[in-house]
Formats: sequence, C-alpha cells, structure tokens
Amino acid sequence: MMSSRTRPGLLLLGARVPFLLGGLLLLGSVVDCADATSGVDLSNLPWDELRASLNDVTALIETGPEDYLEQCYPVFPLPDVDRSHYDLLDQPAGVCMNQLLCGFKGCNPFANYTDLTILEKWVKFLGDLGPNNFTIVKDVSNPSYNVPNYVLFPKVLADVHAAVAFAKEHGIELSVKNSGHSYTGASTKADTLHLNMNHYRRYASEENSKALVECIADEVTDNDDDTTLADQPCRVALARKKDAFLRVGGGENWDKVYRAVKEYNEAWNATNGGGYKHLIVGGAAGTVSPMGWTFQGGLSGTTNGRTHGFGVDQVLQLEMVLPLGHHVRFGPSEWTEAEGFRYPRTTKVTGVCNSEPSKDESEWVWGPCTEDIDFDGLWFAQNGGGGGSYGIVTSIYLQLHEYLPLKTFTFGSGALVPEAGGKCNLGWDEVFSAPLGDAVWSFVIDYFHNPSIFNVTEETSDLCAAPAFLRLSVGVCCYGDGADAMLSSWKVFLESKKEDLIEKGVNSTSIETAASCVDDAVLSWNDYAETVMDRSGGPHTGKSTSMPIPSYTSTTEYAANILLPREWMLENKEYLASQLNAVSYNDGVPVIEAPAIYLAFGGGGATAHDQANSLSAAHRGAGGMIFQGLHTLDEDFWAKTVPAMYPQVTGGSSFPAFVGSNHVGPNTRGPLKDDWTKPCSLDMTEEERDAKCVSLQEVIWGTETLARLEILKTAVDPHGMLSCHGCVQTKKMESTTTSTVPSTTTTTETSTDATIDDPVKDSPDQNKSDPSSGANVAIPYTSIALLGVFSVLLSLP
Repeated sequence: MMSSRTRPGLLLLGARVPFLLGGLLLLGSVVDCADATSGVDLSNLPWDELRASLNDVTALIETGPEDYLEQCYPVFPLPDVDRSHYDLLDQPAGVCMNQLLCGFKGCNPFANYTDLTILEKWVKFLGDLGPNNFTIVKDVSNPSYNVPNYVLFPKVLADVHAAVAFAKEHGIELSVKNSGHSYTGASTKADTLHLNMNHYRRYASEENSKALVECIADEVTDNDDDTTLADQPCRVALARKKDAFLRVGGGENWDKVYRAVKEYNEAWNATNGGGYKHLIVGGAAGTVSPMGWTFQGGLSGTTNGRTHGFGVDQVLQLEMVLPLGHHVRFGPSEWTEAEGFRYPRTTKVTGVCNSEPSKDESEWVWGPCTEDIDFDGLWFAQNGGGGGSYGIVTSIYLQLHEYLPLKTFTFGSGALVPEAGGKCNLGWDEVFSAPLGDAVWSFVIDYFHNPSIFNVTEETSDLCAAPAFLRLSVGVCCYGDGADAMLSSWKVFLESKKEDLIEKGVNSTSIETAASCVDDAVLSWNDYAETVMDRSGGPHTGKSTSMPIPSYTSTTEYAANILLPREWMLENKEYLASQLNAVSYNDGVPVIEAPAIYLAFGGGGATAHDQANSLSAAHRGAGGMIFQGLHTLDEDFWAKTVPAMYPQVTGGSSFPAFVGSNHVGPNTRGPLKDDWTKPCSLDMTEEERDAKCVSLQEVIWGTETLARLEILKTAVDPHGMLSCHGCVQTKKMESTTTSTVPSTTTTTETSTDATIDDPVKDSPDQNKSDPSSGANVAIPYTSIALLGVFSVLLSLP
C-alpha cells in the first residue's frame, strides 16, 4: 500500500499530452433503504408487457457492457478534431458517457478491487490503461461496469409514466440521462431500467414550436382562477420583470435551445426590426442537457449569469413524473418583494396533477392531486438539490431576459503573451516576473467583486463573467456596455499603478502595451451561440461545438472544485493573484502552475433568486470556484484554510457546504467525520473513506440542508427508485431513533440555511484574516496540472 504521493508533473505550456486521465454527521441512526433492486432478477421480468404499453415498441432495448465497448469506446482514441460528444449521443444503445471510465462504478474500472486504496487505483490507471492497453475496459465481464440492462427511449409522457409504473410494480431502479456529462457517473447504473431522454419531445426546437411565449399582463389569468397553472409561468416572469419564457423538453440540449432562441430572435428582427429581443441564461457546452445543468445549480459564465442568477434561478415552472407515479406541474404561486434581492421571495408553491398521463398531451387533464404532495419542499429540493433524485423531468419553463449584444475577449496575464494564447506581444519575463502579471489578476478580482473602486456599479460589473476554459487567462463574456467598462477600468487601473510597477522593474512600454493591446482582441457577436458554432464543414457544422470533448477519465477525477468566498478573495487578493499568475521554469522552459478559476459568481448569483431553493449559501456567497488536487487537501487545508474561508466550521455542529455541485468529481470528500481538522486520506480504500469521511453530498449541500433534502427525497421516492452516485439518497428512520431532524413542512421563510453557512450574510469581519488565522496559508493550488474545467484531463503520477 502506498503511504505517500509525489507531486504530479506539471504540464508544459503548449505540450501535447498523448494520454490524458483525468456520511452524515448528524443522523447517526439513519440508515440507507434497501435497494429497489434487491433480489430482483431483471432478466425474468415481463418486459414485453412494458414494450406493449409504449408509443413505439422498438424504443425499449436490452443493453450491456458489450454495447458500451462496441459503440462508445471507438470515439475516444480519435484525434481531438474528430472526437465529438454528438457521436456518442447518436449511438443506438444510448449508454455512452462523455468520460469513458464513467461507464464504470464511481468512474473507476477497478471499483470492485475493494482492497485497493484510491491512490493505488490511480496508479493502476497508468499501469493498466496505457494507450495500447485497455484490457480491463475491454473485458465486458468486468463487474465494475455500470451499464444498464435495459434502455428505454421515451418519446412522449406516456412512455415515461409506463416506465415508472413498471419499475414501481416490480421493485427495480431507474437511471436517467439526456447527454451523459455527469463527472461522478450519476447518469448511468447497472441493474436498472435506463431512461435515455434524448428522444423525448423537444418543445423549444420542434418545427413550428410555440414554446416561446410572450407574457402580456392584461392577458394573464389571476392566480385563483388558474386551476391548471397554465398562466403561472407568466405570472412569475412578470413579477420578476421579465416578459417571456421558453418551455424546454426533456429531449433537448443547450445547442437546440440556443438555436431555438436565435431562430425566434432572427424572425422577430425580420418582422419588427430593431435587432434581437430575448436572451436565455444557459451552459457553455451545447451538448449538455438543461435539466442536469440547471438542477445542480447551473454555472453561467457565458450568458450573463452574474446579472440574472444561476440556472436554478431561471426556472418558473416544472413538469415531472415522481417515483410514486404522479405527473405533476408546479411552481411559485405567491411571493413578496425582498429588499436586497433582484427577484421576489417565493412564499408558496402550488402544484397540480395530470389525471390522464397515458394520453396525448392535447388530452391531459390538470387538476388537484388525489394525494398530498409537499410542493414547497419539492420546489426547494429540485432547484439546487441535484438532478435525477426526485423524479423524471419532462419539461421546464425558463424565464427569458432582455436582449443585450455580446463581446468576448481573453483577459489575464496569459492574454499578454502570444505563446499563452494572448493577442499582445509581451515576453514571458515581462509578465510573469510577478509585478505585471500579479497586477492583472489583482484587477480582475477587484473589478468582479469590488468594482466601486473604479467608479463602476455592481450592475455594470455583473455584465461580465468568465468560465474556466483556460489557465493564466479567462475567456471573458460581456453583455451590453460591460466590455467597454471593464477595459476602460483596466486602463485607469494600470495608470494608477504605473509608478509602482516601474519601481518594481516593469518597463513603461510594457505597461502601455498591456493597457491597450487587449482592445484589439475584442470580438462582437449577436449571441453566445455564434461564439461556439461549429464551422468545420464536418457532420456537426452549425451546431454548438462539442465541449468538453470526450475524455478517458472523469474531468475532476483527481480534483475538488472549491468555492472561494467573495470576502476571502478580496482579503487575500495579493496571494490569490500570485497563484493565478504562477509560472516556473524548467531549464528555461516556462511551466504553467496556475490553476483555472471559474468567475461566474457574485452579483446576481447572490441576489437574483427566490430564496426558496436548495443551492448552498456557499455557492451564493462565492466569488469564484477553483480546482484543487485532492492530495493537497491536507491537514493545513482543513485546520487553517477552511476555517478561514468558512469560520462557522470551527466549533460548529453542522458542516458547511464548500464544494460546487456543477463539475464535482467522484472522489471528492470532506475531512474525517470525527475530526474536521484531519484530511480524508487517499491511502484509504473507497469503503473506508465513505465510512470515515464527510460525504460528497455533505460538502456540496452542508449538513442541515442535506438532512432536509434526504427527508424530502424519501417522501417522493420511499423505495429508492432513483439512486444515482453522488446524489441525495432515500433514507429511512429506525424505529428506535431519537434523532431530531428538520421538518419537511419548513416554510419558505426559513428554507434557506443562510444562518448555517452564508458568507454573504455573515459579518465581513468574520472572513477577514490575519496570518495566524490561516487565511493566508499558502494553498497549494499549483500542485494540480489543469488545463481548465472544460478542457482539463488530469495527468496522474
């Protein structure tokens, strides 16, 4: 057994990597329910009965590891330019995952090697998974394969309803996916009936679609008269000062949604003139499903999310089939204005049930549910509590925003150096000798989170955001006048720092070049869809470029995505800037050590929401998200850095959320359960880590919110029909328990756990630091070799 791990080799700039790899504390007497599949032999079930009830009898097929190997594997060895997730989506078995090894339990082909530690499994990645040696992957008898036994491609609601009824009757589990981008492998599972939603109705993008609805106040029915909730999306939209919404079907991805909105905008402009009308907040990757993206939070660094909120904040209404068989429609029905927030606070959620789910949509009958359903709780759980846990979402109604044109440019220390992808003509020594490069990142942190020092309003700053595509730089997306304001502030900033930089040895010509050269790299677009359109002339021309391209391991197999509180970033600005500018030299060759940072937080992320969702307060209060090697989560990290970022962890009984749900990896865990200052060792087996360490779910949602989510999950899925890896799980209480648990009837007034772990609402002084507090501890971000959240594949020791 390995007792230590050497630091991974850092990726040389521009180098090609030929083979890239990417516990509950409070409920001591709460135990997992028995699996829905316990004792059930799926091969002996009456599948022909299910098949006969479907809209298309050929939509149900038998699958297995052989299909995964034959249909999915051949895509992964292809050159980057030929490797597309669209090709995985189109495979007939519907079992492919964006990361090859996420077709195995926990994204690990050695998952059934229970005596191996996490480190030893990673070592075997190199030893057994070389470019020409995929023996264990090609062994279809490998018990670690996590491919479903049967796949159903629902086309209409009746298919989904029939599948849920079949699973309920026979006590089996369902697994669900649209695109297969889960970095934890949550959207696939062995011994399940799998619902691949990719063929389901596409309301937004179907021909002659009427899914985009303009909301006219005088034509909207009053709340008391709307017994079917048909006008509920418009009532909520208008209350948020939005004038339209888009209904998105379970079979759509962001590529289809973006093109649908673009088509509407172009038709509007052709008829009415004056340009485009609407903007939708969505994900960066066209092949990702709006469903999974949204309900894990929904980071938008590309579509003005810092103004309009995260993905969960765009939802006006939901339609889904619950594990108990109900087809429900629900959304906010009462709200009140909330000081300091951009959207009203939801105080009541109302839902109805469809009594004719087996009929065509034109014959659906909406009305009161025959059973009591906690729609307030379900709204809270679904919006931020993870996709795939509480039911099968068949459509969501997303608010649309006033259109603004888009400008993009690359910014950061790397943007000043041609070899790092920049448009400026400065040399490595001029930028990365520290003063100039550090100044760039100091500016970025201030402009995004303290813009008043540049006489810029928060609303103007929020017009710009950036996903974590790069290291040393960020690809900034600015709407309206955002780009002009940011680049003007950059010039003012450099002028104010010019004397100091010259004293530190920076050439005045370099400063002048840095101030102006970024202007030449600014590109103008009608919308985000244009920026990622495939123009290759290949089979996917016209679609959003496939990203991330399919990879072998989970993108965050070896990393934890840490939420950095906004106040902590400002108080530790100089240190953080130096890390984002980190470059060393190996025999004169530059080596990038800087991590990628996700700048889709702050502004509207903290205030543009209805205060009735389960997205963690850490997520709301973050200023950025950074990706850190799991081996660097050492004792200093847990004993000093985490308490400095989240003071409530010291002496508290509830562990706070501190990890972002979007892009979370399969091996992320918290510290030891019995000592939060001690790390969860990678020299333990997976079973030992799960038993001794704070769980993946708890570091995402925090102790108290997770407890509530588990109770809500159990209410709608008492038998664990939907039990995906890393998701909120069904729980049952032992009859002898005396544990105190949160009520499922908690009102929306108290549904957020801001008093538990909200760095925004806590006094800023709590996050201010001195060296003794640990806030200035040198976090070894640079120990992980990252290319960025979407392009990164992790190299192993």
